[in-house]
This record gives sequence, C-alpha cells and structure tokens, in this order.
Amino acid sequence: MRNHWILGVALLIAGSLALAQGTPAPTKAVQGESEREVKESEVPKAALDALRRYANNATFTEFAEEIEHGHTFYEGSYKGSSGHVDVLVTDTGDLVEIEEAISADKAPAVVQAEARKAGGEKATLKFEKKTMVLYEVHFKQDGEGREVILTPDGRAVHD
Repeated sequence: MRNHWILGVALLIAGSLALAQGTPAPTKAVQGESEREVKESEVPKAALDALRRYANNATFTEFAEEIEHGHTFYEGSYKGSSGHVDVLVTDTGDLVEIEEAISADKAPAVVQAEARKAGGEKATLKFEKKTMVLYEVHFKQDGEGREVILTPDGRAVHD
C-alpha cells in the first residue's frame, strides 16, 4: 500500500512536469508537443460537453488544443472560486487533469514547507492543485497477479 502511495505521488509529480504548460500562450512547442489557442467552435463536441460539465456553468476565458505524446487534448480555462482553473480532456471527453489555483493555506503544510525550501525564503510562491486521472488495471498473467497503470490516452505509466 505504501509503495502505491509513493508511486502515486511520483506519478503526480512526473505527470505535472510532463503536462504543465505554465501560463497559457497562443502557441507553444516543446520537442514534438504543441499548444495553440482555439475557438470554442474548434473543440470537438464530446470534449466541449465534458469541459462544460467540469466547469459547472462557469464562463470559459479561453480554449486550447494540446498535442502531447502524439495525442490531442483540449483545455478549457475559467475562473473558479479560488481563481484560475484549467481542465484538460481527451478529444472524446475523458478527463485527464484539473489544475486549480489555490491559496498557500489550502496546500498541505508539508507541501508549503517543501515549496519554501525549493524556492527560497524570498521567492513568491503560487500554488496550484492538480488532480490527475490514472487508471490502475489488475489482471493475472502466468498465474501471477499483475497491474498496469494507464493514462486516459492509453499510455502505460512505468514505475
């Protein structure tokens, strides 16, 4: 159980680094990955329906199309109760990630302490809470119990 928790935290950090694009920009490209601002009409219906569902009637401030690992994702940005929120979904509407601005006091004390240590005493820290979706699948192979962890676009996550 502890190994699963450690793996989960490691995956969140790795996923955050892989998916984090910083402040949205009209166009970005990073080694085979790209992000471009799009109009609402360019977002596939299934993705748009999912974005609307997660935004819970909030007004979107922008949309983006992201290509990562050869897969296309759609991001909707809106203002939530704590500030800026980005929701990332697949083109079929499966949730990938929710990134939400939070005040420092909403982050666990250990996160605040580690952030301060990493940034230094004079650093201005901005906190975001990332909720990432991963699927853990259990199965038997050669008579032994096994598992695989997959992202919403079907990529295996290795530990």
